Amino acid sequence: MLLSARSTASRETPALTPDSREDVRRECEKLGELVVQARLESEHFGAGKAFAWEWLLEQHHRRLREGESAERERIVRALKAAEESASAARAAAAGAQSAARWAIVAALAAAAAVIVSLAKYW
Repeated sequence: MLLSARSTASRETPALTPDSREDVRRECEKLGELVVQARLESEHFGAGKAFAWEWLLEQHHRRLREGESAERERIVRALKAAEESASAARAAAAGAQSAARWAIVAALAAAAAVIVSLAKYW
């Protein structure tokens, strides 16, 4: 009786093979992460449970890498925008400095004209 129980148990639990791993991975791809998580909790995968967990972990790491990559791209765009803004501010400052110089020249010319006209009356 004990012998027959063992042989029945061994027939019910399939051996984990690379093929069963691929089968579980394909099923996980079809189902998506949320469904796979729910089915893991309900023991749907049986002996392939480890493969399903492995697949979920890979998806999590892939999402993390993509998130880091997207964050890096946002930082690079922000830095480029800051550089362009700083360049525009430098150009505006140079323009303002030039305008101030011309305003000083115009004020000096006006003062010289006043001095010349006063000198004519003396």
